[in-house]
Amino acid sequence: MIHALLSILTKLSLFAFSIFLGMGSYLFVKAKNTVEATKLAALTAESGNSMVYREIAIEAKPALLTRTQSPVDVGGDALGVLYVLQKNGEVVRVAHGATSMSVSTRFASLSTEATDAEIGFSAIAFHPEFLIQELPGYGKFYVVAAEHAGAANPDFIPEFGNRTEHHQDVVYEFTCNHPLAGNFKGQRREVLRFSQPGAENNVRSLTFDHLGNLFLAVGDGAADVVGRHSSSKNASSMTSAYGKVLRIDPLGDNSINGKYGIPSSNPFQLVTEALPELWAFGLRAPHSLSFDPYRSSLCIGETSADGIEKVNLSEFGGEHFGWDLDTGSFLFNMGMRSQLEDIVKSPAFALSRTSGMTGANAGNVVYRGENFPSLAGMLVFASHDGRIMVSDPGAPKSRSTRILSLGDFSRNTFTAMRTAPNGELVVLCEDGSVYEMRKCDSIGAERNRERKLFCMR
Repeated sequence: MIHALLSILTKLSLFAFSIFLGMGSYLFVKAKNTVEATKLAALTAESGNSMVYREIAIEAKPALLTRTQSPVDVGGDALGVLYVLQKNGEVVRVAHGATSMSVSTRFASLSTEATDAEIGFSAIAFHPEFLIQELPGYGKFYVVAAEHAGAANPDFIPEFGNRTEHHQDVVYEFTCNHPLAGNFKGQRREVLRFSQPGAENNVRSLTFDHLGNLFLAVGDGAADVVGRHSSSKNASSMTSAYGKVLRIDPLGDNSINGKYGIPSSNPFQLVTEALPELWAFGLRAPHSLSFDPYRSSLCIGETSADGIEKVNLSEFGGEHFGWDLDTGSFLFNMGMRSQLEDIVKSPAFALSRTSGMTGANAGNVVYRGENFPSLAGMLVFASHDGRIMVSDPGAPKSRSTRILSLGDFSRNTFTAMRTAPNGELVVLCEDGSVYEMRKCDSIGAERNRERKLFCMR
């Protein structure tokens, strides 16, 4: 009798323990999922995250311009000649031939013994005065090159994070003796040099405005865990050049090193102890800079934390774009969120790579070309996985983002998207091919000639 009673009590205890364990596991998982859901919702709210819900067919065809090796950036002159920069420092010149077909030639090889081949070259930009002989910018273009640690004395060193130097990023000015020549002959001059503690979040883009000011996208120094003394703290420090967009006059000489100038209209020019080169701050890994001459605004791509790809628009300079103030903001109360919104400017476009809708940001521009009028003023975003999306930067946060339907072309893997001098889209692919998006005149030629360029399904 006693043994039977003990057996029953043992079974009841095990049953109760199983129920307790099951309920505990359920509550733990539910709480974890709630936190994750809250975090995702907060990230969406902070970034103005867009919802892709519709494809649009655009009457365009990708025209192959040239085939290269590891293209990373492209620039051009006022005559429409394109210069494709490869990771190894070689520049391919692409011009229109007599039969309207593109003719590509090897223009220059910019690599030296100091070049860090593993990281290589990352950006190229041509001065607006490149073809105007009477002006000081005649024949000048600029590149960003990675060089071995200790190659020379840097102008800038990170304020926070690891002080061990991984490599150096250098902005060089090249001056062509004859800008219309098919091969580069001229001089090289160092403009400024950065010490880099890591292989990521470095100097990754250059672009000019119409006044000849040069913008530089400078990452926070390294991809590490956010902490009190981590590299992410460089982004908010006014005395650090890292985690910023800088604006300089490459033809001036009033900088500390005397090799470039500081535009008098820079937003922090008169702020005590702030670097006068600063244009915008609070950025983790800015890249893909492009200047919109219509609105005089700067388009800034950014690879943020938590798998978020952002595109920020800087209209006046002085903006803080959040890094790393918004880290962990899903745990903030309403008062802290309100204070954060007063300080931080939300991105114009943001998508999470974890959503499956996008890969890494390969490039972003505000379209001002003539081939596709319905895209005028739209923010165009290229994903590494072969998607091109468009969004209206002036729409409210509830706006939608639409995917351009490009047929088989979307099977390519994109490494960059820029604009040609005429404002048209140029796409660089991982296999080395370079395309320009052109209007497809043959589509609908035998049907309704009044068909709109741009139609939604």
